[in-house]
Amino acid sequence: MAMGADQYHRWDELAASALEWWADAGVDALVEDDARDWLARPTRAASAFPTPAAAPIETGPTDYASYWAWRLGPTAPEQGWGNPILPPEGPQDADLLILVDQPNGDTLIGDIEGAMFDRILASIGRSREDVLIAGLAMARPLADTLSPDALPPLSAATERLLSLTPAKTVLIVGHTTSRAILAPDGAPVPRALHAINRTGRELQALAIAHPRFMMKHPQVKREAWRCLQSLLGGQA
Repeated sequence: MAMGADQYHRWDELAASALEWWADAGVDALVEDDARDWLARPTRAASAFPTPAAAPIETGPTDYASYWAWRLGPTAPEQGWGNPILPPEGPQDADLLILVDQPNGDTLIGDIEGAMFDRILASIGRSREDVLIAGLAMARPLADTLSPDALPPLSAATERLLSLTPAKTVLIVGHTTSRAILAPDGAPVPRALHAINRTGRELQALAIAHPRFMMKHPQVKREAWRCLQSLLGGQA
């Protein structure tokens, strides 16, 4: 159970939202004999993926209490982009950290993408009130797309977060975020829940497609659900 969050929920509303997500995902059974990854080419098992080397971090705090003041302050990588740097959403001591690629409008993930994201959370019994949502970029880039040149300092700042967060599990949302954090060397991105080590600290990580991609490719919802089952104690 996440710390620092109001745990009161309308369970009838959560159940209805979860059922809506399952319907969107085309799920007609909780388990199948053969799992299928709709996006990935044939790869070795997730457990065989090496942990990528962390990006070098030369500055920044070494304690979580100071991290966000530094991350959102005058030396943030997004300073000078011309768009506001947004704060993280949710309790900072949450047990589940969710990383998206970049803000959507004036929130980290909102509008129709945010509505689908809320259904995804409801399908695993969670809500925005008991998870911490952060971005690889905490401000929207001027071209609406993160350039390759912008990624190294953003990855380094996110690596620092992963080394300090009190969360035990990180859900990485979107191809850009997954590639920057899990496979900067170009290796296939592991999707099933697996351990990653950041500066001697081990977290459980899981990658899924971004809701904006799911809306264009509905078949991906089913694969996302299979992956999310590992957060419920099943096998992705």
